[in-house]
Amino acid sequence: MNDNGQSTSRGRVHRTPPRAKGARLGGALLTTALAVTLTACSGQGGATGAGVAKKPGEGPGGTLRIGTNQQFDDWDTVNKQNSTFSSLVYEPLISVAADGFTLRPQLATEWEESARAVDFTLRPGVVFHDGTPFDAQAVVKNLERIKNTPSQYRSQLEAVAKVTAVDATHVRIDLKEPAPNLLNNLARLGMFMVSPKALADGTWKTKAAGTGPWVFDPKASTKGLRTVVTSFDKYYDKKSVGPARVEVTQINDPDSLYNALRAGQLDVVWTTPPLAARADKEGLKSTWFPSVLWHLQMYDTQGVFKDKKFRQAVCHAMNPQDYVDAALGGKGKTPLQRFPEGQPGHDPALKGYPFDLAKARQLMSELGGQKRSFTLISYDTQRTIAELFRSQMSEIGVDVKLELPNFPQFLSTYQNGKYPAAILSDGSRSGAYDYYNRKFSPDAPGNPLKVDHPELTAAVQEGLDATTPEAREAAWKRMSRIVNDEALDCGYFDYSGFWAYNPKKVDNIVSTTNDVAVFRYKEAQVVG
Repeated sequence: MNDNGQSTSRGRVHRTPPRAKGARLGGALLTTALAVTLTACSGQGGATGAGVAKKPGEGPGGTLRIGTNQQFDDWDTVNKQNSTFSSLVYEPLISVAADGFTLRPQLATEWEESARAVDFTLRPGVVFHDGTPFDAQAVVKNLERIKNTPSQYRSQLEAVAKVTAVDATHVRIDLKEPAPNLLNNLARLGMFMVSPKALADGTWKTKAAGTGPWVFDPKASTKGLRTVVTSFDKYYDKKSVGPARVEVTQINDPDSLYNALRAGQLDVVWTTPPLAARADKEGLKSTWFPSVLWHLQMYDTQGVFKDKKFRQAVCHAMNPQDYVDAALGGKGKTPLQRFPEGQPGHDPALKGYPFDLAKARQLMSELGGQKRSFTLISYDTQRTIAELFRSQMSEIGVDVKLELPNFPQFLSTYQNGKYPAAILSDGSRSGAYDYYNRKFSPDAPGNPLKVDHPELTAAVQEGLDATTPEAREAAWKRMSRIVNDEALDCGYFDYSGFWAYNPKKVDNIVSTTNDVAVFRYKEAQVVG
């Protein structure tokens, strides 16, 4: 714990901090259609039924009007990547700070972790939107549902043996084996708490019933175009909430979103690097954040990338800054190791593989200078990055063939074992143990050729067997050093996301690192 009562990454016990006092049309037709639709949906386009803007800490006020390219289907929290919408109405037991990995209390005010169990103390007096009390039985119902529902989140509860409601405000999770990333995973969007009543009567997909700051307003919403939520009168911490009403408009075309922002029909819009730069020149503002961490995925380390010196040469020949400059307007960092400072596994002694063409050529010369080639799979909208990578590899005599299917085709094929390499994220929000399980373990999805990494496995086992935080951290650092020394991973760069907004209308647009297509709605302030 720190002096302010906030949870720390190394502590075992965590407590609540003290509360502080569509379819694309063309040209003018699209602009006209959008204006008519937005006006029809929101009356005068202001704070409809939401009151006036208030200062931070005074409670909800005003309307926050967001434009996004994400499409809303339903309120499924397990099988849908819809945090743009679900995070408005649902909350997890634990939340994540803006850095993307520091854990903070949410529906759980305290937790205590041991090698074989995690004990939670729940926030008292919380209710779901349908009036159902939030208590230990609700947590049991939700975690058992996630554990028993086939999805990407099911595996995150694999180590859970049993979830028990000790009493109304205490839950115990017993583990079959150590689960060092359990708390981190419980803070993610797939672990949102849904009303047990809604789960039982089958209405949870159409009638959102969470504990969040806002309640879904189906009458004000238009499916496929606009989703509206309004302030939840029984929210347990109303003073922390900025907007009283949030309207999320769905438009796939970034130019149309930006035009709606310029016209005053929207306050904040998802945007592209060129449009973000334009916003800064036209009296608006933009902000960017690392939405995912991309890097080179060398799948075939038994064949194409079997030789460590070749892996090292490829890593040194990559210049991730070129990708950031060309595709992301120069907005994004290019770290030299997988984990940022402050996250378990970060080792300040690691030097990584900075761009060094001379070193890359020297390594290729030591390999005999023979010509090498391989195929890189990416997708059509990432052609710029793929072409740059091919050009960089040609500088060291490596011929890279590109395959650029559309995104759905890419998703269905890139990890089928046919392709030796790709450039993308492997789950950037994961901690050290998840990183191993997703990329290096013999059955990892990011290890389609099932390459065995005995040294890494041994380091991970040390982490699992550790009985102190210090011993566990030493094991994760050892894992990072092995990855670095063997050049098993490299070429890191932020694939940044962008928002443009009207500073006369809204302020404090803050995103969470590695949360895609969403910002911290509750912290936003309506100012006009």
